[in-house]
Amino acid sequence: MESTCDRNTWLKRLWDSLAAELFDNEGLSTVFLHARNVLTGAAIVAAGLYAVNHVDTRDLRGMWTVHFAGYAIASLGAVLLGLNLFDGLRRLARRKHHMLLRLVAILVYVALSIRLTQVLIYFRSPV
Repeated sequence: MESTCDRNTWLKRLWDSLAAELFDNEGLSTVFLHARNVLTGAAIVAAGLYAVNHVDTRDLRGMWTVHFAGYAIASLGAVLLGLNLFDGLRRLARRKHHMLLRLVAILVYVALSIRLTQVLIYFRSPV
């Protein structure tokens, strides 16, 4: 009976800690801020990759080719995604979270960024 009581108090402490982190310390706002930044970065990368893969044969004099501009825009989006990831990791490190949590955050962030870019390109491509 004692281990059940210990487990319940541990779960209650964990829940209280999580609730305080999310709601009292503006953790939820930070999560939504990073989610918005991921969506923006993925949209920029998708726009650049769409331009690269759907090159128009017309070149305007004095302008970049669509192919080159697409790579430049996709690279800019990738840099923005990287900066957002490093900002999130810096915030996690400042709060002394475990290294495993940071590794999971990196894996989830990269997987979501790639998948969002794929979905955005899919919806933009003609059927």
